[in-house]
Amino acid sequence: MIKKITLFAALVFTTSAIAQDYHFSQFYLAPLNANPGNTGAINSDIRAYTLYRMQWFTVTNPYKTFNIGLDGPIFKKRMLSDDFFAAGLNIVSDNDGPFRLKTQSFNALASYTKFIGGRQKHNITLGYTIGYNIRTVALGGVKWDSQYNPVSGTYDPSYGVAEGGGGTGFLDMSTGLVWNFKTNHLFRSALGFSFHHFTAPRYSILGRAERLIPKFGVQWNIGYKLSETSNTTLMPSIIAYQQGSSLLLNGGFNVKYVLEEASRYTDNQTDKAVYFGVFYRFRDAVYVTFRYELKGFGFGAAYEVTASKLTPTTKSVGGFEIFLQYNGVFKNKESKKAKARFL
Repeated sequence: MIKKITLFAALVFTTSAIAQDYHFSQFYLAPLNANPGNTGAINSDIRAYTLYRMQWFTVTNPYKTFNIGLDGPIFKKRMLSDDFFAAGLNIVSDNDGPFRLKTQSFNALASYTKFIGGRQKHNITLGYTIGYNIRTVALGGVKWDSQYNPVSGTYDPSYGVAEGGGGTGFLDMSTGLVWNFKTNHLFRSALGFSFHHFTAPRYSILGRAERLIPKFGVQWNIGYKLSETSNTTLMPSIIAYQQGSSLLLNGGFNVKYVLEEASRYTDNQTDKAVYFGVFYRFRDAVYVTFRYELKGFGFGAAYEVTASKLTPTTKSVGGFEIFLQYNGVFKNKESKKAKARFL
């Protein structure tokens, strides 16, 4: 049993050691992580959200990732056209289980949106991220094969190990482009391309020099309302990342059902909607999603079932996520410029 846990942990640690990124199942709800070009491309004046992810808690100490994002348009009053700038902040804390490999990332984002216009509304947003990462590791709580007592046949923590810990800090930069377009009042789409860690920053941890591997990404979110009078909208989403030799491919769809629309003339009605979804992460997991929205506030959750070679070890239990979001609209004319442009 000890060997199985050690091998499993070593496998995951090896993946982390070559600097593969964390990910969220509800990737479409973590837009600032997915693509800097999503900064400020919102149907409101401000967006604030948080996600919490816990993974593999049936095998070892759970892997935990926590994300806080805040963004919105700026200088809109000074712009003579429908173009605008936007800014944002994105903070991530990632804790990789038994090895206590922690990454804390503090990022500032900026973007510029060009309104192409025309008969059909198109917008292109170019975004940029600069951040400072702190990465540490503590190996004192890890169980090693060298701590196996052949006499008693059990794990013996009194058998010492030489491994300790370490840490480092480094700057990181990413960029991305997102094309938001609407062909008619029933169909909207956001297609984005991103280039993360394009400076391939170097860092050293445990005396070993590493390089953060650049990552290329493609994301496509779609919203299709079934008819003018329908309360149902189909929302397929797909994302793909290539980082070194690793490929992350994640896709599926949500179904949005509007329970109550906001009234244009009174405050008796407010926006209410529920979302249900099914997604698949290639060679890794299948998961279901749920979200509820009420007048600018949103709550969501996702639950994964492992669908990889780790299934026997994890007992099919993968990860669990929760999500909170707020979208605010200020009472001014400028806020109307962003209306009905973005998903």
